[in-house]
Amino acid sequence: MPKQIRMPKLSDTMEEGTLLQWRKREGEEVRRGEILADIETDKADMEFESFTDGSVEKLLVQPGETVEVGVLIAVIRLPGESDTDVASALEEGTAPSQSAAAPAQPEPAASGAGEPSASPVASAPAPPAAPGSLPPAVGGARITVPLVEDDRVRVTPRARSIAAERNVDLSELQGSGPGGAVLVSDVESYLQELETQAPDVSGLRATPLALRIASDLGLDLEPVKGSGPGGRITKADVLAHVERTEEAARQHEAELYRGVLQLSQKRKALIRNMTRSKQEAPHFYLQMDAECDALRELRDRLSASAGDERAHVTYTHLMLKAAALALEKFPEVNATFRPEEKEIALYERINIAIAVEVQDELVAPTVKDCQGKSVFQLADEANRLIQRARMRRLQPDDYADGGFTISNLGMFGVDRFYAIITPPQSSILSVSSMGPRPVARDGELAIASVTTLGLSVDHRVVDGVRAAKFLGEVRRLLEEPEELMGDGAGFGA
Repeated sequence: MPKQIRMPKLSDTMEEGTLLQWRKREGEEVRRGEILADIETDKADMEFESFTDGSVEKLLVQPGETVEVGVLIAVIRLPGESDTDVASALEEGTAPSQSAAAPAQPEPAASGAGEPSASPVASAPAPPAAPGSLPPAVGGARITVPLVEDDRVRVTPRARSIAAERNVDLSELQGSGPGGAVLVSDVESYLQELETQAPDVSGLRATPLALRIASDLGLDLEPVKGSGPGGRITKADVLAHVERTEEAARQHEAELYRGVLQLSQKRKALIRNMTRSKQEAPHFYLQMDAECDALRELRDRLSASAGDERAHVTYTHLMLKAAALALEKFPEVNATFRPEEKEIALYERINIAIAVEVQDELVAPTVKDCQGKSVFQLADEANRLIQRARMRRLQPDDYADGGFTISNLGMFGVDRFYAIITPPQSSILSVSSMGPRPVARDGELAIASVTTLGLSVDHRVVDGVRAAKFLGEVRRLLEEPEELMGDGAGFGA
């Protein structure tokens, strides 16, 4: 059977993808592991590789076209396959989904040969036989067989024993016995059907039901290990694989958050009122001016001391360090609101996203685990992320798990602004241009280098007093920047 290539799910939140370009043309050979296409997801531009050897038979999606996850986008002809095989694959892949249709009824068993018998029940005339059930015995009596339940599947003891010996998943069978019970003949017919099913060139062997489920879910069966007859992948294997994937996602969430804060009724009422007043997160805004003469002097000294192996430190890097220290002091700002659970979840780590413009696109890659890192370490990691962004090589993980964001428009001469919070975060720091402004010092007018800090806050997570203390701590760190150097390691060297 030709390999059907469907729009893959390349990120956890991806629902559709845009085909940027095909790396192979129709009729061209493709090897397992070669890049087949470039796909734009909701997080980044991703390379999609082929999982099999063959030739590109048909490209069904044109560059620039956007389709949902699971939609057939190409067909690869495997070695030795005919035009009829390819036509069948195209017809099957583009036909409306039949997942909701009931499985076809198997032919009624010719007899109950080999099944345990029981005494006939003499009573009133029996009702008409249901389709697929055993025929009534002479005299209107009905043959009955003892049944056992196996995951709610009705099955005779002998059929159950044979299925266990041959690793047959009984839930994949349609029984032809009384009440849909699975008989020995059903198991034998099922095994015969599997024997006629040839694996593809890559060696993939799966039962028809497992293939249909995988197709409906847009799931690649390559990493799934089969436990059925002849090592085939069964429905149970597919569902177990899905469960493992979901469990990994749940485990990731458990590691991401360190606890929750129970909400009082007053806070719940405040949340409801703020949500109604503004769609999505109810924003409020704070603003403070910070004198930056000392920060400018520190930045100049760091730039002068930077060697070839040391990252060049910018104002954004110093802001990154200041925000990390402030979040350590006020961990409740490093949190998110989960509306379904009606609780505040505190992030375990300090992950700060940096908003940057790359090729007319605004992206916000995340510097992970900022706590305890030096300015030089943060600068190095931020620079690597920005470089990957400029090369359009950011991966979904580069955007993931941000708890706070910094947006710096100072280099564009912006005097002051407020940024919009990035869900599911609760706040974002906006940094404006740094320049000479008049300030009052000891009753005297002076000129100082000043920047305006803006903080946009989700009122469901942080109240005004706490947000003000947090922003005040950021300003203090910028005005007394020697603290940003921590223990001073590497400073001035």
